[in-house]
Amino acid sequence: MDLYKCMRPLIFKVDPEVDHHLVADGLKVFNDNSQILRKLFYTKKRPNLQVKIKNLTFDSPIGIAAGFDKKAEFYNSLGALGAGFVEVGSVTKSAQAGNKKKRVFRLPEDNAIINRMGLNNDGIKTTKARLESHPANVKIGLSLAPGHGLTDDQKVSEMIEDVKEIHVDADYIALNISCPNQKGVATLQHVDLLTNLLTGIKELNIEEPVFCKFGNDIDNDELVSTLHSVEGLLDGVILTNTSGMKRETLHSANKKENGGLSGKPIFETSIAMTKLIHSEFPNMPIIYSGGVFTPEDAEEALNAGATLVEVYTGFIYNGPTMIERINRYLSEKQMIAALK
Repeated sequence: MDLYKCMRPLIFKVDPEVDHHLVADGLKVFNDNSQILRKLFYTKKRPNLQVKIKNLTFDSPIGIAAGFDKKAEFYNSLGALGAGFVEVGSVTKSAQAGNKKKRVFRLPEDNAIINRMGLNNDGIKTTKARLESHPANVKIGLSLAPGHGLTDDQKVSEMIEDVKEIHVDADYIALNISCPNQKGVATLQHVDLLTNLLTGIKELNIEEPVFCKFGNDIDNDELVSTLHSVEGLLDGVILTNTSGMKRETLHSANKKENGGLSGKPIFETSIAMTKLIHSEFPNMPIIYSGGVFTPEDAEEALNAGATLVEVYTGFIYNGPTMIERINRYLSEKQMIAALK
């Protein structure tokens, strides 16, 4: 019996953001003693799940997407639940309060969430201090985004400076250039601005791989063209961010809320985009993000061409044992395949 799923109706009666803070407070307790969680949840590392990207080795291809541990407070606890990596943030240069509450909405009939958080975070300096005070025993991706109210040129220069300041505290850098919940962020997907941004980061000569996170709503031809234009300036892509548009198939009462849609309704689009980019750029690492709820979903994303797979909404709906279940499934499938 899955205890979490039995309790979920009660958990879901709590406001989503309040619920997240309660979970975060619990996970923070174990961040410096995460082996306790590993024993409680019977998670283990499986050598046949290791994945290599550039100079990094991930213990599992399954990780946590940006937005769950926004403030770098419980990444080791998530690693102890089976995550091979945790993407912290998104982080901006200065602390931001984000948009007004209420700003997170569950859509249970659709296995989805709509959020319009607005890049709330504690800023680069505080995030950097936390990462340095609490050594990571899981791979850390650091999602960076531009601050509110900047011109296009200011967004580019600020993000380059942010990378320069904090890159040593991360295993890889994720550039959030597609957030639908803060005005102007998605303009960074335009090829001229993105070229300037990536060129500036390239000139820093950092060792950490740099990934760009593209939106679920971007035109496929535009995405392919853009990636050809910036080829050699980035190490990989994250596909995809939440959708600010797709609402036509939703059934839940909250379907008309503004914000970024995540979960099952964007799964097919994210899979299709992953297949497209993998076919066009077969050597480019892809971090898949979008609607993974089951081990079979994760397997489908990997078969579509993903190198790593992020979970977020599925983790909220399925609870703390989800990643270990996916890891076990993938490991057993690999062992069976090796015997054939």
